[in-house]
Amino acid sequence: MTPIHLIAAAAAALMLTGPAVARERVETRRIAVPAAGLDLSTEAGIDILAARIDHAVKRICGRDRACADGAWESTEWQVDRLIREARAWRRLADERAAQLRACRERCARPAAAWGAPAVPVGVTVVVVRD
Repeated sequence: MTPIHLIAAAAAALMLTGPAVARERVETRRIAVPAAGLDLSTEAGIDILAARIDHAVKRICGRDRACADGAWESTEWQVDRLIREARAWRRLADERAAQLRACRERCARPAAAWGAPAVPVGVTVVVVRD
C-alpha cells in the first residue's frame, strides 16, 4: 500500500469513527413542580414551593451534588418570576381594598374588567446530565 492509500484509509476511518466518538450522550430530565394554590407573596408560600422543588431535585439527582446545583439553578428565574408576579398582584389587591374602604358605598362598583390574577402554573426543574 502506498503512503497516499494509507492516508486515505486513515482519513476514511476517522470520518467513520469521528462523529461517533465526538458525539456525547446528554440526558435531559424534567419534572413539573406545581405552584397552584400557593400564595407566593408570602414567605410561607415560598417555603412550600422550595420544599416541592427540593423533593423534585432529590428524585432526579439523588445524592449527586453537581446535578442538584444545576437543577436548582434551572429553577431560579422561574421562581423569581412567579414571586414578582404574586407580589405585584398582592400590591394591586391591597391598593384596591384600600380604595374600596375609603370609598365604601358612595363610589361606583368596580368595572367587570378588573379580574383575578391567573393561577400560577408552576416551575419546571431541568437537569442536564452527561
